[in-house]
Amino acid sequence: MTALDLITAAMKRIGVLDASEAPTGQEANDGLERLNDLIDGWGTERLTMYTSLRTTWPLVSGQAAYTVGAGGDVNIARPIYVDDLQFIDTSQTPDLEMPLGLLTVDAYAAIPQKAQTSTYPSFAYYNLTYPLATITFWMVPTSTTLEGVIYAPVAVSEMALSTTISLPPGYRRFLRDNLAVELSSEYSVDPAPSLIQSAIDSKADVKRANIRLMDLSVDAMWKPRHGQYNIFSDTGA
Repeated sequence: MTALDLITAAMKRIGVLDASEAPTGQEANDGLERLNDLIDGWGTERLTMYTSLRTTWPLVSGQAAYTVGAGGDVNIARPIYVDDLQFIDTSQTPDLEMPLGLLTVDAYAAIPQKAQTSTYPSFAYYNLTYPLATITFWMVPTSTTLEGVIYAPVAVSEMALSTTISLPPGYRRFLRDNLAVELSSEYSVDPAPSLIQSAIDSKADVKRANIRLMDLSVDAMWKPRHGQYNIFSDTGA
């Protein structure tokens, strides 16, 4: 299915095209604009994203901040959400990937010596600056053998009319029926209650399928001072 096929199916769902009809060029372009409006909006909803991308980049000794986005130090689409930030020591064999604590705005603001250095960083702060986001490490790493690692969910990309749609199960109905509802006002059509419910249900199905298991985080204040708790035993390890 191409984006044009999807737009055609959505228009048929609201009765503005007969079974054998195809949209005009202008209708197809208008439908594509509405489709990409929806996709752009869904880019703010974490559970419409079905996968998380792992990306690495070199860390420069003594440099704290790195830009994230198209053309930035981390050259990926600027993520609104970050699943995790870590770093790799490439001097180890094999490479050693180590976790970082993630700082909130308040936690980063509370650091009195932001330029403090160390061989390894301990924390990372992700700031949604625009058009490029910013990752700031603290303490500022001085090692010359490090790489940064970002795990970030990937939003569905905007499309052209010729784009072949290749997405996980559930997305075809999700895209078609929500686009049909979106197009209804363009053609002064009242969408059927069953169509509205199908759009709601298909979106819920996709979001439910995109829920992933996550580790429970615990504030350092409540962690035991000695040893670690082992979830596979009844006592601490």
